[in-house]
Amino acid sequence: MNTVGKIMKKNLCRVNLIILIFLIFIGINVLPSTIGNVNIQSNDYFSLNNKTENLGLLSYWSFDEGNGNIAHDSSGHGFDGTIIDSVWITGYSGYALDFNGESSHINLDLYSKNLGFNKTDDYKISTWIKSESDESGVIYMMTYSSPIPIFYIKINSGGTLQMKIESTDICGLIINSTNSYNDGSWHYIEGIYYGSEVNPLIELYVDGELVGSDLDWLCPMISIQFKLAKIGMATNESEFFDGIIDELKVYKIPGGNKPPTIPSCVYDKKNDELMVNSTDTNGDKIRYGVSWNNDQNVDDWTEFYDSGALVNIDCEGNKGPIGVIAEDINGAQSGWVSVTSKAISINIPLILEKLFHRFPFFEKILNQIIL
Repeated sequence: MNTVGKIMKKNLCRVNLIILIFLIFIGINVLPSTIGNVNIQSNDYFSLNNKTENLGLLSYWSFDEGNGNIAHDSSGHGFDGTIIDSVWITGYSGYALDFNGESSHINLDLYSKNLGFNKTDDYKISTWIKSESDESGVIYMMTYSSPIPIFYIKINSGGTLQMKIESTDICGLIINSTNSYNDGSWHYIEGIYYGSEVNPLIELYVDGELVGSDLDWLCPMISIQFKLAKIGMATNESEFFDGIIDELKVYKIPGGNKPPTIPSCVYDKKNDELMVNSTDTNGDKIRYGVSWNNDQNVDDWTEFYDSGALVNIDCEGNKGPIGVIAEDINGAQSGWVSVTSKAISINIPLILEKLFHRFPFFEKILNQIIL
């Protein structure tokens, strides 16, 4: 064979090899681009106790004025209270109000209908208290003049705490803590009412720990039934609180707030993206949190999207188990879902071995190129 022929033969072999490599490349890339195992984990029901700080904020009395007889509402709703016989004092944060246990209180009657709630609402009271008294004293209370319905959180004689709600004489929920909290130390109190379920639930937390709960049927009630609202005393001018109250907040979510559904989640290998989707019962906008190592701690949040919208999340090269959670604009969260992305490993020697076994002439072509 002359020199020109040899050159042409080598060039032809090179072309064939290029075609072979191209075919292998195409074969790899036409494999399914959606790869991954999905694992759905438990869906925790919406809890005011561990969601965003401003979730459903209705009123906020910080008691940081330090002077005067008005407790200003910092929520923006203007539910300012009138201070009676209470003394400004250093509080848990900034200033606070010291209640004397005899006549001190804050009058909020003007806003009782606004501060009240329906049976189907979710509702929360949170505050810091400090007391050494052995006498019972109401921290926060709302009633009708009869006095049903009634809602309050108070410290009992002996220092235990009580939370109670009654919609009629025969329908009510009540909690009494086991431990006492009249030790002269600051304690953070959270009383939560979940009314969006068939059988409403109340929970009482002290310093982040659940100290009691009650679940039962509750007769209907509406917010406009509440006529009186007080801080620091019962609405019938008894059980005056003896101690300091600071940072009192009220939260309300009308009709309750259901969390978004657990996201559907698929890994798109071709684009290295997660394709996620969730719907919200209330129609709220949704954002997605991603835990790149699936430890259920959110590393990155997306923007908020319309309920039901398909959202693509760039994986940024992260591989292995990835956790995703949905959160609505009020802070209600779904359960976690995990997706295990699997990268395709290519064993070139094994591919060539199988290729040569099926198409022996390819091995001859490769040998001629190498030689």
